Amino acid sequence: MKSRRAIFDGIKTDRGFSGWWVLAVAGLALFWSGPSQTYGVSSFVEPMLDDLEMPRSMFSLYYSVGTMFSAIALIPLGRVIDRWGTKRSLLVSSVGLVAALLFASTMRGPLMVLVAFAFLRTMGAGLLPLAARTLVPFWFVQRRGRAFSLLGLATTLSVATIPAVGVFLIDRMGWRAAWRWEALAIALILIPAIAFIVHDRPEDVGQRADGEPPEPEDAPVSRSLDWGPTLHEAMRTPIFWAMVLAGAIPALVLTGVSFNQVSLFEERGMSAGLAAATFTVESMVALPMALFAGWLVDRKAPRYAIAVSEVLFTITLIWLLFADTPTSALTYAAWRGAAVGLWMVAMDVAWPAVFGRRHLGAIRGFGNSAGIAAAALGPSPIGFSHDLFGSYSNAIVVLAVLPLIPAVWILVARGAGSFKPQDPEPQPA
Repeated sequence: MKSRRAIFDGIKTDRGFSGWWVLAVAGLALFWSGPSQTYGVSSFVEPMLDDLEMPRSMFSLYYSVGTMFSAIALIPLGRVIDRWGTKRSLLVSSVGLVAALLFASTMRGPLMVLVAFAFLRTMGAGLLPLAARTLVPFWFVQRRGRAFSLLGLATTLSVATIPAVGVFLIDRMGWRAAWRWEALAIALILIPAIAFIVHDRPEDVGQRADGEPPEPEDAPVSRSLDWGPTLHEAMRTPIFWAMVLAGAIPALVLTGVSFNQVSLFEERGMSAGLAAATFTVESMVALPMALFAGWLVDRKAPRYAIAVSEVLFTITLIWLLFADTPTSALTYAAWRGAAVGLWMVAMDVAWPAVFGRRHLGAIRGFGNSAGIAAAALGPSPIGFSHDLFGSYSNAIVVLAVLPLIPAVWILVARGAGSFKPQDPEPQPA
């Protein structure tokens, strides 16, 4: 008699390609990482400050330190994904996120705040999305751009939903109970979905990537797609550092500008409401751009999409430099949405296209670590420049130049498997 798992796997195989269900769960993981992301935590800041009676500067410092801790932790955690597999990593990180939210709901003093933020950011904003993004390339190769563009919809939906849900719960039952309800939702929705639907790779259920038909039993043994250098080998290639920089600089720019955006707009006579509205416009533009990016990188090498997105970030900042009317401010948001939508999908596709899948967790873990560290540092230089010169303009000029460095480097750098719309020719198993 077949085991229950074997029967369940057989049903999934008979009904069609399971990759779309796996992709849906990966999207669910990105969606439920929201309570640990900055946009999710933002709803809790004011009620926590009032309750804990903590200076805002100290609270912000603890959040930055917790974020930096998660950036450092991602480097070894990426290796853990390669060793344990993506399913087990998703389960551990989602259980860890539930525990982190429950612990955060008990915060009383400075030490608990610091530990809670480090735990929350490591599990929810670090390991969980990294494992989800590492899972997708095993199920999609030729359709990888389309898959990652659909995955981006989950992040957009999370940004639009999680903060509003947080405010709703806080208004009715307080911030401590709100975090407990979010933990309960993750425990009841995300964890069972991972346990019953996710498999590390299609071969585990008798399928092939992209839903390709199974090979005949008498077909010659094909070479494995699980090729790829180790992290240390990848670090010896110019393309690795070009991609790290291509991920870190936009993270620094986006976080730094977003953190100071209300103040910047108010200095130019525009309202805080308009500053908030720019994020809505950004999302409205980023969504179709991400879908277009998925179509594009499935047909062209993603290096060109990355380079164009970096140039778009420069255009965005130049526009921001002169934005002093509502119309120009909303146009800035549209440029930013176009840059983000293209950049996000192109980077997701580029990592496995260049470095394969064998050590993808470790390699992406290092790249994500650099991006998180840059994001944590982003607000500081802009604020320092404002205090020193009395204006944000000098910092914006410097930030506008930075994306041009990876834009050029990504076009000329070589190494590993190079950029192709799909995995390069695999190495023998």
